[in-house]
Amino acid sequence: MATYANPVQLYFGTDALSSLTELVRSSGHQRLLLLTGAHSLKASGYLAKIQALLAPTDVLLQDQVPANPDVADLFCIKQATDSFAYDAIVAVGGGSVIDTAKALAAFKGHTPQSIADVRAIIQSKAYLPLTAPVCPIWAIPTTAGTGSEVTPWATIWDREESEKYSIAAATLFPRIAIVDPALTLNLSPTMTASSALDALSHALEAYWSKNTNEIVRLYALKAITLIVTHLAQLLDHPADLTLRAHIASGSLFAGLAFSNTKTTSCHSISYPLTLQFGINHGVAVSLTLGQMLVKNEPALLQKEELFSALGIAQPAELITWIRAILAQAKIATRLSEYGVSQDDLAIIAAKSFTPGRMDNNPIDVDKPFLLELLASIF
Repeated sequence: MATYANPVQLYFGTDALSSLTELVRSSGHQRLLLLTGAHSLKASGYLAKIQALLAPTDVLLQDQVPANPDVADLFCIKQATDSFAYDAIVAVGGGSVIDTAKALAAFKGHTPQSIADVRAIIQSKAYLPLTAPVCPIWAIPTTAGTGSEVTPWATIWDREESEKYSIAAATLFPRIAIVDPALTLNLSPTMTASSALDALSHALEAYWSKNTNEIVRLYALKAITLIVTHLAQLLDHPADLTLRAHIASGSLFAGLAFSNTKTTSCHSISYPLTLQFGINHGVAVSLTLGQMLVKNEPALLQKEELFSALGIAQPAELITWIRAILAQAKIATRLSEYGVSQDDLAIIAAKSFTPGRMDNNPIDVDKPFLLELLASIF
């Protein structure tokens, strides 16, 4: 028996952003926290448009969310926004912005006095149980890859402790997701490719996850087909809104797929690559994706359908395709190009076994195999 649940109310398509005014009017919210990053939304001109769509609601703009937010960033943002007493969060940005919104919602009612308090609340899961209604989140992604707009968990980093944390609760699903492909038009080739490869990883890992089922695989196959068919074309034609819409659709379907499974080995391996060496998350997950398809082939269900969606005859062909996409976007494909040394490989391997991720892989991954895999991409 297959089961599936996702409570997010979706608005998808070109000009979906225009629905924001009516949603605000009908919601009854009086005080909104508008959360975004420091640069890209302003540069695109969309920040002013969104502020106009939110008027005349009382809005506090917090536009200093960094990439890969740390416990220290979360503490600072909470300190800067708590006095506003907002009743909903509008998160406009990539996964880092939407994850920060989820963390703030989880921390509603908590008053940490230090970064150490933030760390302790996350580690002990003291934010649980969250009772409904948790502070509503309206997620508006500006990248096509993270899927955070339709999942109930957030990644928060801890550079001081060299750790990655997950904040997770069923009540942290965004209430509304507005996915407007036009918001991705200004993405650089690097961000276009890396975020789409992140989405491809979400779809593949959902497909082979121990928690997979028929419904998940339908979403995953649709996501894979859209991304593999259109990503190279989009890198050649970045202003093509139709192609942007295809990749945004693929990202959304991938998010819907892994929202019910969680990720597996590739994400687990990616965490130390991002935390210790600063490798972009989407790139970090993609570097091992083809190799893990090879590893997991014996456990794949309906693999002919999967290979057809990927446009391959053998799993190793995915390695070649990913390297070609990275090269097309002028992204390095070897760990050594990111400052990783041979001695670092054992450290990366030791930190790659994230509970709930690596043990969600359908075939066991041990350290000898992982060291061999890391050496193959060194």
